[in-house]
Formats: sequence, C-alpha cells, structure tokens
Amino acid sequence: MPIADLKGHDRLLVKPGHSIPADGILFSERTSIDESALTGEPLPVSKRLGDTLIGGTLNIEQPIEMEVTRTAKHSRMSSILNLLDRAQAEKPKVAFIADKVASYFVAAVLITAIAVSVYWWQVSPEQALWVTLSVLVVTCPCALSLATPTALTAAIGSMRKIGLLVTRGHVLESLANVNAVYFDKTGTLTTGQLSLKETIAVNNTSIDELRSLAAAIESRSEHPIANAFTPYFSFSAEHSTNYVGQGIEGSIGQRTFRIGKPDFAMEISGLQPPSLPKEAGICLLLADQEGALGWFIIDDQLRPEAQRAIQQIQQLGLQVGMLTGDQATNAQRIAQNLGIDRFEANLSPEDKLARVKSLQREGEQILMIGDGINDIPVLSGAQTSIAMNGATDLAKTSSDVVLTNSNLQRIPEAIMLARKTRNIIRQNIGWALLYNLIALPFAAAGFIPPWMAAIGMSLSSLIVVGNALRLNSH
Repeated sequence: MPIADLKGHDRLLVKPGHSIPADGILFSERTSIDESALTGEPLPVSKRLGDTLIGGTLNIEQPIEMEVTRTAKHSRMSSILNLLDRAQAEKPKVAFIADKVASYFVAAVLITAIAVSVYWWQVSPEQALWVTLSVLVVTCPCALSLATPTALTAAIGSMRKIGLLVTRGHVLESLANVNAVYFDKTGTLTTGQLSLKETIAVNNTSIDELRSLAAAIESRSEHPIANAFTPYFSFSAEHSTNYVGQGIEGSIGQRTFRIGKPDFAMEISGLQPPSLPKEAGICLLLADQEGALGWFIIDDQLRPEAQRAIQQIQQLGLQVGMLTGDQATNAQRIAQNLGIDRFEANLSPEDKLARVKSLQREGEQILMIGDGINDIPVLSGAQTSIAMNGATDLAKTSSDVVLTNSNLQRIPEAIMLARKTRNIIRQNIGWALLYNLIALPFAAAGFIPPWMAAIGMSLSSLIVVGNALRLNSH
C-alpha cells in the first residue's frame, strides 16, 4: 500500500533489507537498524521490544513487526524536508553584473547615437547617416553580453570533464567566493563501508586461518560488519546464531566459535578476555571453547585521496571543518588523521543547519560536502554545496553540484577553476568596456567608417570568446 495511506496504530511487517516506512515502535523482540543515512553513525543500532523506529532507516537482521506512531506528514523525515524547504527559500540569489551593465550600456549607446545624429545633421547632413551607423555598429554590446555566458559555459564544460555536474546557475560565482569548506564524515571523507583494518593473533593460529574462520561464521549474517570479511570467505559455518548487539556464534565441524564483543566471545570458554589492542577502530574477538584466538580491527576507511584533498584546500587559504552525526571519538580520530582542526560531532540535521547559519552570520562563505539524508538541510542552507556520487537521491537534488566520480581532489580543482572563471569574466567585461570607450569617440568624430566598425566589433567579440575558451584548457 502507498506510504501516504498509513495511519497511526497501523501494524506493519518490515522484512530484512527494507526501509522503515514511518516513525513507530518495535513490536518484535529485537533487530538491528541502520541509521547511518540519518545520523552518520556507521554501525547499526540494536533495537528491542518497545524501542522507537525512525522512518527512512533500514531494517537489517530479521523480519519485524512495528506499529505506526506518526504518519509521513508528521514524521522525522517530514521535519527534515521542512528544513530543506526553508533552507532553499533563504538561499542567496546571485545576479550576474554583466547583464545589468549591458542593459544600461544599450540605453546609453542609443542616447549617444541620437545625440551624434543630431549634431552631424546640423554640421554635415550628408555624413550624418554613416557616422551614426558607425557609432551603432562599433558600440554593439556583443562583447559585453558575451563576456559572462561564454566564460560560464566553458567553465561548466571543464567541470563536467573533471567529474563535477553543476545543477545551479550561481555555482561558479559563489564557489569562487568561498572561504570555508565543511565536510560530512561517513560516506564523504570515509568510504562508508566497513573493512578489516588489522588481524592480531592471540595464540599460534595463523592470520589466514583466523580470517577464514571469521569469514565462515560471518557469512550467514546480514550485519554490515560481515561485509568486512567477504574478501576472506572460502567456506561457510554449518550453523550460526546472531546475538543482537553482541556478536555471532557458529559451529565448524566439532568446534564452536564466537566472534563479537570480548565478553560475549569468551563466555563459551569461561575465561577472561585478553587486553584490548591499542589500534583505533571496532575491536572484535574470535574465540572457541579453548579460549581467545585473535582480534579483528574493523574500521570505516578514509578515502585514499582525502588527506591530499584537504591539504590542497588549505593551501588555497580556506578553512576546513567537519560536521558529523557520528560519535565524538570517531570524529576526533578522523579529524586528527586528516589535519582538520574544526570539527563537531553528534549533530542532528537541525544542528548542522544551525551551525552553518551561525557561521554565515559571522561572515563565512561556506562550501558544504555531504551525502546522507541528515545532510539535506545543510546542503541547501550553505552558499554552495556538493553531493557525493553515492549520496541519496534527495541529497543530490538538494545540492548545487554532484561529484560524479567521488574523487575529493576534484573539489580544490573546482575552486581554482571557479576563481579562474571569475578573473576571466572580469577581464572580458573590462576589455569590452575599454574597447567601447576608446572606439566610441573616434566613431562619433567620423574617423571610423561602417565597414571598419563592423570589423572592430567582430574582433572584440572574438577576443572575448577566445579568452573564455582558455578555461577549456584547465
């Protein structure tokens, strides 16, 4: 049935891998919910009977029954969309100066032509027509009108070539003026996919065997952590049981294994867990009836180009910050690895938008990069915004630019291209005005015949177009 037809107190069945269609309460014993698109937290959240569920999140482990408490119109997702509408309404409107200058210039040229015609009609009537014609031709505002659109067209084409799809007309001008760049964390600075960072043996078991055993036990799980062991899968466990929020128990031959939290894994042996490794990340312990076998460090990996991209942005003289809904410890670790001094964690969509609005009131021109549902309001509220290629559809439509290849190094390239475009537009406008200011007095004095005026006007336009085409060589 359509989601719009759901009503309060409706009972729903939600299968594994399906999204929660509305805000509600869990009526099953337990499950795990992926709330990363809404909160930025990469790990699923354990839910038990009576816990609240948020519409738009993803059910992971098993079929569940839920009761609707708030319909789509009043749901958490609806409040985020309301923030989106408000942010878009407040978005600054950037007008191109060249269009206004050209309109005033045309009026000035017509007035000048009338004055020149009246003067020559009184002084030398037989020359009045061609002198007036020369004035009109030599001052035709073609170059002035072409100054901005040719540069913008060339620049947008260049941005498309490097993997940036521009969806708003103001992007190049506002991008050239940014003085601060803020990133979301999960799915933006990181890949958004958990992977095995390190394996540490506790006894004499080999690293390869530890990985194969863990992959076999995790092979029957739908949990995102299981994806980290996929590259090491060679056989499957005979039986497995998932304990929500704790780990997995599986049997291979005559041996029973547990992988997950240290205390949970060590229950089958009755021994105390070994000391936690010092490495940062999610620590999982593999154990059997004899004791601990090995540690697995799981982490959401940084994009390989992220550090270099941050350095390039900072070299452009811009502030770099991070706004994330993830936990403070994870955010701090990522920020330290990337050299980001300004970061805030545990932020809701409303908090992100409020923070950006506060920075804007302090004079910052902000470029925001994100990918999730929780980034939608702030993507619309920032002066300029970029959505990652893997972003939600709503995040893409709310942003000004889509990064089609997800390479963060394209962002500093885009900023440099926008700055170059701004300079070329200024050069084009300056040349067009200078040409007209020089040519007009000579044409009005009768020194430039119409054929020469036509050549001058054409050359002026060609110079403007040629200057704009330099952007294609970026």
